[in-house]
Amino acid sequence: MEDTETADQATSTTGEASSPKQLRRRERCVLWMLACVIRLWGRTLRFHIKAEEQALLGELKPAVWIVWHNRLFPVTEFFRRFTPERKASAIISASNDGAWLAGLFEQLEIRPIRGSRHGRSMQAFREMVKASRAGYDVGVTPDGSRGPMYDMKAGAATLALRTGAPIMLMSYNFSRAWRLMSWDRFYLPVPFSRVEIRLGRIEDGRALAGGDVQAAAVILKERMDAITEDEE
Repeated sequence: MEDTETADQATSTTGEASSPKQLRRRERCVLWMLACVIRLWGRTLRFHIKAEEQALLGELKPAVWIVWHNRLFPVTEFFRRFTPERKASAIISASNDGAWLAGLFEQLEIRPIRGSRHGRSMQAFREMVKASRAGYDVGVTPDGSRGPMYDMKAGAATLALRTGAPIMLMSYNFSRAWRLMSWDRFYLPVPFSRVEIRLGRIEDGRALAGGDVQAAAVILKERMDAITEDEE
């Protein structure tokens, strides 16, 4: 789930970048092995969710899912356990590095949509809207792909306003985790540790803040901060 900068630029970018890099067979084999490790690792985690928050998943139409970039690791295992029938897609950078993440997402059965503010923005935004209307959940990390950490860019709100999809806010709080020395201090939960799932739901994205994208982003930031714990 890469950055939502695609949506921020959808109305202003007129040029399109060249097609994203495609991985070779050997590289896809490496990603297949990595996906196996992630699946096995994820299945050791002990998820905990409040009953009232789990109820938010009931009768949920295709939604825009918002999660901070540094809490992406448990996402695929969450969907496998709690919403196995749902179809997921995510925005991934069109850069060469993004090709690896897109390939990994494919192995994890998440449909990648390639694009960022650095290229393919118009095409990627159209694909996100199309995926939502075709029944896919669309995952976005509003502070990705380069931060600042926990910065709510307006792209997620723009996508929800354009599609009218519900908005699902999702965060994970970890009992024990390693943190990488990356810009977002990415979390890797310790195997067999406890992961608290926190959720919030906004039923109609079009009604958020009366359709004002910047005001909607402020509200989303406040809601995400309320369900996110970070000792740093």
